[in-house]
Amino acid sequence: MIKYHPVRLNELIDHYMETRSSHRSPVSVAAATRAILTVMPDCSVGGPQLSNMIALSAVKHGHAVSFDLMSI
Repeated sequence: MIKYHPVRLNELIDHYMETRSSHRSPVSVAAATRAILTVMPDCSVGGPQLSNMIALSAVKHGHAVSFDLMSI
C-alpha cells in the first residue's frame, strides 16, 4: 500500500481548488473527495479529516463550501 505524504495530498487539494474557475457556486466536498480519491485511491486520509482539508483549502482559495458529503 502506498502511503501519501501529507504535503502531496495538500498540493493535490490546492490544485483542485485552483482549477475551479467559478467562485459563484460552492465547492462540493463530495465532488472534491471523489476527485481526490480517483487520483489517490489508496489515500490513507479519509472521512472528516479529508473533508476538513478540502474545506480549509476551499476557503483559502476564496470559495464557499458545500458540506454535502454523505458517504463516498
